[in-house]
Amino acid sequence: MNQIGLVGRLVREVELKKIGEDRVVINNTLAVAKRSKKENGPQADFIPIVAWGNVAKLMQLYCEKGHMIGVTGRIQSRSYINKEEETIFTVEMVVEEVYFLQNKKAEPITG
Repeated sequence: MNQIGLVGRLVREVELKKIGEDRVVINNTLAVAKRSKKENGPQADFIPIVAWGNVAKLMQLYCEKGHMIGVTGRIQSRSYINKEEETIFTVEMVVEEVYFLQNKKAEPITG
């Protein structure tokens, strides 16, 4: 079984990218608090996340950097070749559902 659920804060602004003519994706990182017995303040794990399609569109509409969200999905591993022609291996969470734990991002005031 490959299922995961996380609650954390988005590390970067949400940027929707078009892939081809009809696919959209968001790549971001979720800072997930972890318990620590150290006295040097809060600790976090930084989990790469990717969301496709309608989930990505919803995240773009309702989320911004620093927002607390809950996500469920699955872990995937993949590899790619970077500009220096090195093979990079990565593990990331594919978001299948998102839960908005804060209000919609503020709309700009015009006029």
